[in-house]
Amino acid sequence: MIAADSSVLIRYFSKEEGWEKAEKIIEQGVVTLEFAVKEVANALWKKVLRGEMAKEDAVKLILDLKSGEIIRLEDQGEYIEEAFNIAVRRGITIYDALFVSLAKSKRLELITSDEKQGEAAEDEGVKVRYLP
Repeated sequence: MIAADSSVLIRYFSKEEGWEKAEKIIEQGVVTLEFAVKEVANALWKKVLRGEMAKEDAVKLILDLKSGEIIRLEDQGEYIEEAFNIAVRRGITIYDALFVSLAKSKRLELITSDEKQGEAAEDEGVKVRYLP
């Protein structure tokens, strides 16, 4: 099991460059925060508005993610206090710190495309894999 942040999930669900690498990781078992559903939905919304994706396809992808069948979802509420402390210590957003807190709490590797988040996670003792 590996913890994935929204950057990886957005790449996968939006079929952005490198999505195949994200797919291989997801197939191995991934956990993320419920909050990621909103971030992925927002990215897909932008694609629909730009005419890059059909609305129906975006809705299906959002429902697939929301179901928790493909990717295990955790409630971010139990990680918020630690995330706040990480955000203050490391100078990253609460959003990014939530994923660091998830990985740290579960003793999981974090996969991300965000170098600043990855560096903060490493400083917190979390093993990080980057998806360039």
